[in-house]
Amino acid sequence: MIINFGLIILPPVHEDDQRKYLDENYSVRVDNPLAYSFPWWFELSNRIKLFSWWLKYNIGIARQAALKDKIIELATSMGLQDRWTDRIVRHAVSEFSKKGLGPDYYGYHNIDHELEATYFALLALDGQLKASSVEFRKFNDHDVKYLFVAALFHDYDPLKLSDKPHEDSVEYFLRHDKKIKKFIDDIAISLDLVIAIIYRTTYPFKGENAEHARKRMQELFLDAGVPENDIRSREHYEYLGWLLSVCERMAGYALGDYEHAKTLARRNAHALGWHPSFINEESVKYFSTLKEEKEMTQGVLHHLPEQYKKNFYNNVEAFREAWEDENKTRSSIRRKELSLVCNVEKTSDKDLSSGTRDAILSIYQELHVPLQLEKAQFVRSLHDRNTILITLKIKEGSGNSSNPSSSSSGYYNNFSTNNEDVSVSDKIVGYVKGGPLENYTLRRGTHDENWGERNTAYMEWICIKPGYWGEAGGHELRTNFLREAKINGFEFVTGYVHRSVIVNRINRGESILIVQKYDPDKLDYYRVDLNKLLIDIMEPSQQRSTSRSSL
Repeated sequence: MIINFGLIILPPVHEDDQRKYLDENYSVRVDNPLAYSFPWWFELSNRIKLFSWWLKYNIGIARQAALKDKIIELATSMGLQDRWTDRIVRHAVSEFSKKGLGPDYYGYHNIDHELEATYFALLALDGQLKASSVEFRKFNDHDVKYLFVAALFHDYDPLKLSDKPHEDSVEYFLRHDKKIKKFIDDIAISLDLVIAIIYRTTYPFKGENAEHARKRMQELFLDAGVPENDIRSREHYEYLGWLLSVCERMAGYALGDYEHAKTLARRNAHALGWHPSFINEESVKYFSTLKEEKEMTQGVLHHLPEQYKKNFYNNVEAFREAWEDENKTRSSIRRKELSLVCNVEKTSDKDLSSGTRDAILSIYQELHVPLQLEKAQFVRSLHDRNTILITLKIKEGSGNSSNPSSSSSGYYNNFSTNNEDVSVSDKIVGYVKGGPLENYTLRRGTHDENWGERNTAYMEWICIKPGYWGEAGGHELRTNFLREAKINGFEFVTGYVHRSVIVNRINRGESILIVQKYDPDKLDYYRVDLNKLLIDIMEPSQQRSTSRSSL
């Protein structure tokens, strides 16, 4: 689901409203505009903006609602009371959404992940409880309560400083949420044991991470009244936490098809600051780490419904095949069998061909990037004369080309407008698009002082098909966009991008300002001063014989 964020001018934020929590045991701090507390009128406006999503959720057509229904049906079949289950799931969805981890959060660890992990963990436990012969350790009906609550709130860290939650912070928020404590009291289980199970989901569970988690777990066992000599009970709850740890890492890749799996991988890559060219490779490595936990992984898969087991295996294989295809494509580019060409497109009904429009729309639908425009708005913008649109195309068979602009790396540094003969195939593999800042809505918490000055171009996310990243295509698209923005009289270019990308550009000497930081997803709002960049703005015909400044 895609949500557009309105431009909000924030009132002065009092220190008490910056969500800095301190006590004798915990220290939690955040710089996240999505999580600030606001006056009653802001809370009301936010509810109005989320009204369409809440409406879909409550009538059962939002994805989160479908997951909620599945959780309630499965949980009640395993012995939990249906009204209690409904109320606690609703509280989780509400809290995650209000605190910036719902529809307006791009990171991997959001409410969708929480619901997927809960449903999948219950499926795994239900399969083992119903098995005629249990191959590993025996669970019992009482474990359903602990696993359910731990799974539903295992990432409950609304003010986290990075996408991956910190278990100490999760413990803090669980202990300070009166409603959660009431829910736990209602089913007569120990909050200390719930938190101990969550500590076992620490990832990776190695070295200092594991040492800290185990130490805290032993303290929690004592607080819960489990004596040191009751090794069997302590191992049982730790084993239950291990089950949750494996389940929450497998859940999204087993419950959905490959398109859903790719979306998860992109979100995870963004959270970890990976370059898009590494998504498939790192995903393959991610699945390989589950082999190190073979005992639990096989136990989960063995008792899983066939549909989800098949999904998981198919998705793992699809990522492996995609990585192999990427390597073949990159090899072809480096051998100069393929080259990439940037092209400036004219955006109007009569100038933009239907083939170009459809190719761009296909990439838009394939790549669910951060802060993506709604489809109708995206299509309209393609025919707006004020839109800046640069495409990345394939030029085949350039291995023997004598064109002086071809580079030693196999990248064909060509540049053209779409009314020139560039001798390229019609296959578009990437694009970047943008226009006047005033045509866009910004994330909640962003205020741009240039709004209304008509001097700033907003650059949307650079989109390149998998396999063509990592061969300078993204660099060329961005360079040409900055050039076109300057030609069109803009003084600044703004947009949202991962903080690590901005910092790398600043370190290379670019004049870039981070206007608004966003933790934990680090999708920051930046501004480039075009007046301080050396950008060649010669005519395209002159451009071919002159190298552009590297940006």
